[in-house]
Amino acid sequence: MVKVYRADTQKLRNEALFRRLYGTVPIHRRERIDRLRYQKDQRLSLGAWLLLVEGMREWGIHDREMELSYGEGGKPFLRDHPDIFFSLSHSGEAVMCAVSDGEVGCDVEKVKGTDLRIARRFFHEREYACISREETPEARQRMFYRLWTLKESFMKVTGLGMRLSLDDFMISVGGDGIWVEQEVNRGCPYFFKEYFVQEDYQYACCSVRADFEENMRTVEFS
Repeated sequence: MVKVYRADTQKLRNEALFRRLYGTVPIHRRERIDRLRYQKDQRLSLGAWLLLVEGMREWGIHDREMELSYGEGGKPFLRDHPDIFFSLSHSGEAVMCAVSDGEVGCDVEKVKGTDLRIARRFFHEREYACISREETPEARQRMFYRLWTLKESFMKVTGLGMRLSLDDFMISVGGDGIWVEQEVNRGCPYFFKEYFVQEDYQYACCSVRADFEENMRTVEFS
């Protein structure tokens, strides 16, 4: 099962709330938060950890057991629970977390004006053609962000991250579903799920498991 969580970090602008929740996280996470220069980034880092705590709690794993290690590609995993997988993402004021008993990757992006020459330069040529076929600027922008988040989620699930070039694989979006054409782990099937819950954000998840929860879980920081 793939469970997906989201939260809005704007409430963490409240200094008293931020400090109280900051005090609940382990020292290694506080040190990571403290290294961030901007308050917005500190809120996102804290929010992502709190989402992870919420997600792991449902698997019976408490925050005191959440010791992280990192794979060869920098992908984090739970040192004492290698059979539970997770992925974190943030953009704008939104944070996202996916947790599963199979490899998983997730991505959230704030939808804003973008130069589609980025897609022409870095995406697979057939993905750029897919964007170009959309009839309006708004539709082309939305398709760009759909493909961007789907690609990011795939790059994360493979563990390669940015070591995998954006044009080395292709995401196809159609009426019969979403699939990836690629050479990485060709014998391993990958499944995708998109979530359309906010007009100004795009959410996507990729996993070796097909059993995504239908809806994202919204977590309120209080």
